[in-house]
Amino acid sequence: MNEFYAAEPSACGSSIELKLLLERFGPYTGRYLAAYPDNWFDFVEKHYGTFGPVEQERIKLLLHRARNNALILTRRGLPWENSRTWQNNAIRLLGSKLPVLTGIIAANNVEPAPSVWPLSELDLPPTAEERIYGTAEEYVRVCRTLLSISPELHFVDPYLDMTKQKNKKIINALFEALAGGKCMKATFWARATSLSVGRDISKPILDDLRRALDELCRNARVRQGFVAEYIFVRDEDRKSKMHGRYLLSIKGGVRLDQGFESLPSGRRVDVGPVGKALHDELLSIFHEGKHDMEIVSQLKTIF
Repeated sequence: MNEFYAAEPSACGSSIELKLLLERFGPYTGRYLAAYPDNWFDFVEKHYGTFGPVEQERIKLLLHRARNNALILTRRGLPWENSRTWQNNAIRLLGSKLPVLTGIIAANNVEPAPSVWPLSELDLPPTAEERIYGTAEEYVRVCRTLLSISPELHFVDPYLDMTKQKNKKIINALFEALAGGKCMKATFWARATSLSVGRDISKPILDDLRRALDELCRNARVRQGFVAEYIFVRDEDRKSKMHGRYLLSIKGGVRLDQGFESLPSGRRVDVGPVGKALHDELLSIFHEGKHDMEIVSQLKTIF
């Protein structure tokens, strides 16, 4: 999950090949293309500059959509030497102790090297889902890109209780990661009955949750104007019922089978990208408010 690849600007010989390449990346697959170097798009336009006008327009549209849909992301400041070929520059990003890139898609004259393929030999699974250890570091690793590129995020987990250490540890780590990105609003969704004995949540419990929400934002040093919201719903007898546990944004989503909680040492949790159809449905519920769940209580704070 959350792996970055780089494609040589001349790796594709047509708009059809470019389309096939781009379909393997983005939030719905859980892996991304890095625009490398920073002016990668300029190199691509130069490569396609001799193509016919219709083909050039197709390519420009594909690249425009790829940028808007977060298939291609710029990772600024990566080392680049003009005296080296694109392949030699990119290969150096594979060999570090913490590699910047997982793989390289190169032109057909590719030099033999591990994790370097021409487009015709690129064989990636449909998604980058995996099993991870239930630690804060691993949760951040698989969610980092969505945390950094999303202006608004929804944390959906019917059992999310930020007063509990197992939840607090994970949420704190995720907030520290999102604080340096574009996010200006985070909404937490939980089931009211999981936090109370009866139908309603008592005032002492709400006070504890509000303090936990305030502490979370202070510790992460979120930007001024950041909005944090906690919504508690009753969904037991409703059509819109919380089942899965997700990190959601308008860009995409990550499925977290155990929700936002740390697990005992050695235990693993299944994680994976949310596909487009499910993402659209989840956005309509949690982002657009098209649901029949009853909102029992709500907390909101603005920094």
